[in-house]
Amino acid sequence: MIEVLVSEKLVVRVPCAVIEHNGKVLAGQRSAALSFPLQWEFPGGKLEKGETDEQALFREIMEELNVAVQIIDKLPETSKDQGWREIVLVPFICKVNTTDFILTEHEQILWLDPEDLPSLDWTEADLNVIQNYYDYLTAKS
Repeated sequence: MIEVLVSEKLVVRVPCAVIEHNGKVLAGQRSAALSFPLQWEFPGGKLEKGETDEQALFREIMEELNVAVQIIDKLPETSKDQGWREIVLVPFICKVNTTDFILTEHEQILWLDPEDLPSLDWTEADLNVIQNYYDYLTAKS
């Protein structure tokens, strides 16, 4: 009998914010220095040990945009298998009290009408979030 050691795949939880403001939605363009350079995403980042999804989201948005978010709702999680790791996006619908952002990780940000979101070059995992966001908007109307 031959035993094969299979290493467990790294699973990375990434809470992200679908930030709504005045009927628009925030998109962030990833830095050229990051993975998926210059592609678009919903801001957020990796869960750290001991954090809840919500705590990680607050911390990440404060780090990336220097604003506090108010969580309104949660969208379905989506995942993207990258072979050596699986990224699990945990999207939340959020609001902000100010749009005076200080960008620390993004090349730029854009406020878009929801129907214009697909016009950008999104990371593959974020495309699933957009579809779930559209489902959310449809159910709300």
